[in-house]
Amino acid sequence: MLEIDSRQEESMTTDDADYGELAALREDESRCIRVLAACRRFAVNVGGAAGNYATFAQNEEVLLQSFHDIELAHVSSDGRYDQLFAQRCQRAGLTSADVHMLQERWRTLNSEDDLDE
Repeated sequence: MLEIDSRQEESMTTDDADYGELAALREDESRCIRVLAACRRFAVNVGGAAGNYATFAQNEEVLLQSFHDIELAHVSSDGRYDQLFAQRCQRAGLTSADVHMLQERWRTLNSEDDLDE
C-alpha cells in the first residue's frame, strides 16, 4: 500500500491551495488519475541515469506541483483518504517507489527554491 511519509504530511500545509480547491480536486477522480499517470512518466524519466541530480525543466516543476496538490487533497488528520490516494496511484501505474521518488523530488525542488530566496 502506498502511504504518505510522515515527514511529508507534517510539511504539507494548505498555504499552497485552499480547502475548497483541494476538496474539488479530490472529487475529480479522472483528473487525479490523468495527472498521476503523467507523473508516472516523469518518475520513470527521473529514475534514469541523472536521477535526483537532473535539473528541473519548467514543465517538470508544474507536474511536481500538480502531484503535490493531489497529495495534499488526499491528506487528512485521520487518514481517511490514504487508501483513495493509494488506489488512484495504482490505477495511474505509480508504484510506491515512484511516489516516494516524486515526494523526494518535490522536497528537492522546495529546498532549491528556499536557497534562491
